[in-house]
Amino acid sequence: MVYSFTFPQEIIDSIQERIKVLERCLNDANLQDETMAEILELAKTRQISLSQVREENEKFNDILNKFTKLTSALNEKVTKGELSILLCVKCNFALKEIIDTYWDLLLTKDKIEILIQLTQSFVKIFKHLKVQPGYEFQSEQENELKIVLESLKHLIQSLIKANLRFNALSEEEINTFNLGDITPQESEAMLISLASTKKWDYVYRKLA
Repeated sequence: MVYSFTFPQEIIDSIQERIKVLERCLNDANLQDETMAEILELAKTRQISLSQVREENEKFNDILNKFTKLTSALNEKVTKGELSILLCVKCNFALKEIIDTYWDLLLTKDKIEILIQLTQSFVKIFKHLKVQPGYEFQSEQENELKIVLESLKHLIQSLIKANLRFNALSEEEINTFNLGDITPQESEAMLISLASTKKWDYVYRKLA
């Protein structure tokens, strides 16, 4: 089972560049600078100090580097005609953390367009996987599909919340995705464990 989970490098590069801009502004604060004004507004909104914004930016950079390494490893697998379910799950949750916690640190109008692109891409992947042969039957492929789909539910929920938060997509536009029930049935820890052991059937039946 091999699908395209490749993540555009240009988007990662753009995000990394914005992190560098934020870091430069924080280290050489110029209150007249437009970006600095955005940073001050962000600090006010979050009710944190500039030093705390700096700490958050460092954490953002760390998780982005982690995500970059994971996607690079996953893309390498895909180009070889392979797919690591564990890497898929870890990539999905790393991106979820970025969306949930650090997306507002991207002080650029492009973040709205990037958010929309990400949402549309992962919705497309989710709907594509959901109709794959094997989803309705007991098989190793079904087990893998369930794990990936469950992790995608977590990610898509975060993407939808971010779209509403940043006024990227409206509720009406999101409803047109026709996703149905995307309430995750398993936690991040459980999905990583299942992806690591590949024993979905046994564990899932015991839980049920």
